[in-house]
Amino acid sequence: MPAKTVVFTNVRKFDGDKFRWLSSGEYIQMSGRAGRRGIDQRGICILMVDEKMEPSTAKMMLKGSADFLNSAFHLSYNMLLNQFRCEDGDPEKLLRHSFYQFQADRALPDLEKQVKELTRERDSIVIEEEDSLKDYFNLLQQYRSLKKDVHDIVFAPKYCLPYLQPGRLVSLLYASNDKRPSFFTHEPVTWGIIVNFQKINNLNEDKRPEDSQYTVDVLTRCMVAKESETKKSIKIVHLKEQGEPLVVSVPLSQIVSLSVVRLYIPKDLVPLEARENMLKVLSEVYSRFLKDGIPLLDPEEDMKVQSNSYRKAVRRIEALDRLFEKHEIRNSPLIQQNLQVFHDKLELSAKIKLVKKSMRSSTALAFKDELKARKRVLRRLGYITSEDVVMVKGQVACEISSADELILTELMFSGSFKDISIEEMVALLSCFVWQEKLQDAPKPREELELLFSQLQETARRVANVQLDCKVQMDIDSFVNSFRSDVMEAVYAWAKGSKFFEIMELSSVFEGSLIRAIRRLEEILQQLTFAAKAIGETELEEKFQEAVKKIKRDIE
Repeated sequence: MPAKTVVFTNVRKFDGDKFRWLSSGEYIQMSGRAGRRGIDQRGICILMVDEKMEPSTAKMMLKGSADFLNSAFHLSYNMLLNQFRCEDGDPEKLLRHSFYQFQADRALPDLEKQVKELTRERDSIVIEEEDSLKDYFNLLQQYRSLKKDVHDIVFAPKYCLPYLQPGRLVSLLYASNDKRPSFFTHEPVTWGIIVNFQKINNLNEDKRPEDSQYTVDVLTRCMVAKESETKKSIKIVHLKEQGEPLVVSVPLSQIVSLSVVRLYIPKDLVPLEARENMLKVLSEVYSRFLKDGIPLLDPEEDMKVQSNSYRKAVRRIEALDRLFEKHEIRNSPLIQQNLQVFHDKLELSAKIKLVKKSMRSSTALAFKDELKARKRVLRRLGYITSEDVVMVKGQVACEISSADELILTELMFSGSFKDISIEEMVALLSCFVWQEKLQDAPKPREELELLFSQLQETARRVANVQLDCKVQMDIDSFVNSFRSDVMEAVYAWAKGSKFFEIMELSSVFEGSLIRAIRRLEEILQQLTFAAKAIGETELEEKFQEAVKKIKRDIE
């Protein structure tokens, strides 16, 4: 409701993942309440900011535009069945006139313009000897792929762990200042000294799957940059560049090779002087072997790598090396520049392909494939005929929109609701409305747990049918979406227990439980209409009685 003054006690919010600043749309929505129409000439908005806010953040929040309005339209079985039930119902017509389809169609002219501009830009790039350059580029891609395969084999834990001893020299990949992609067969590396390695259990988002078990602590030269008052960024640089001697944890994928050389390292590397002295020794070793390179461990002879895949990949790399040496543009002084231009041209072609794919999606009817898949599901489960005529099961599902209509219908037709008491039925239905995850949810009693198992079996069976019919879904996630956390509490509620006794059965908040019961009442009302639609008088009366039992003092 409108008010003269709106006060923001905080300008940050938790979005379920992290705390962030309010978006411009959120600010507009809330601050717009200030000022009563016909009463106040102006509204007052007060922001209470108790932490540093960058000017750009404040400008974005206060003067930014409203959030874009995007369609959240989605297909449901209930909607399809109600369309089929109507004499002039046409799901495709409904989709064609949806806001989602309108947005897709509206984007088409912009996409066409984008394709023309990208095509013009790509065609304007003329490269001499493009065929030879393309051949060289493809060889380079194969070479890198094979090198990665070899690396993954050699640095498998069973081979590399015995050689990750403290003091061993290792070569590491590091990010150069040039942000453009490199087209050399060998990427830039620097050297470091192993301090330790450790096993990790959790895989961070920025680490590759093959690094999920071990990280290696390496002493090397690093550049430290201050991003904010509390955050610093550390970047590995070449041994000869300016930087600080730091011990950093690197994934196995960042280690290129292991040396036969091992250095004695002091037990305490905390003092800066100790770390600097170790890097001086490393620099001396690097200078001594500058001509031929620091000697490396041989994967087969030293590390005992026994793998046919490794030998095959090595032979192919050797063959590619010979092809590189003989290639006609190998010694061209402009090879790197030409490869960069060719790479840019390929990226433009990829963008054009992506935009054209979006255009095809826009011109096609939205959800067309999903519509076909969901029709197959309804036919497979016996809700509609091959001519899209709604059958008895479909009539039941038509009445259910507040929970999963397929699972509830399957339970009704399997007799699950007939053979149990009203209290048990209400407890079972609570699994459809409860979405929160409780840390210490009580285990339901044996008879309720048996009912929950039947629900999960039904959900898994229906999910498998949907997956077979090409409906995109994760079966385990779908089955686990039905939760038994409040079955005991709802059972006690239907039994007439006092509220304080019910709250002792679960750690759920009072308001959350009341909201769940309100939703439960809505489902029961829909099930009542569903039972009435197919002439199931006994079930209809049972659902009505269940409504009376759970309503109690809730208005």
